[in-house]
Amino acid sequence: MTLVSACNDAGSISYTDEQKQSVTVTTPDQVSYQPLNPARGDASPQAGVLWGDITKDVPSGMLLKFAEGFSSPPHIHNITYRAIVIDGEIHNDDPDAANMWMELGHILDPTRR
Repeated sequence: MTLVSACNDAGSISYTDEQKQSVTVTTPDQVSYQPLNPARGDASPQAGVLWGDITKDVPSGMLLKFAEGFSSPPHIHNITYRAIVIDGEIHNDDPDAANMWMELGHILDPTRR
């Protein structure tokens, strides 16, 4: 299993002091997972939504679980996101390109080229 944290940053965000004080700590047993793409059935990665609405282009955060050997068909993303590998490793690249394995702590930030 590979575990990745991903978040959508819908632009620059400022937080009030009150918002900064309202941080919630969530333990792993409190995260409820659902299929990221229900149309893929059991082959879908599992998404544990931490905040926001991951189906919309709004600030949100989630944990993703990928089954061993998971493979995703070519696809596009309609939002910008950033991800950090927490456990395991994941390959995220053009299938014709040289391997680019994202290992523990690797940060995927599509805004950086």
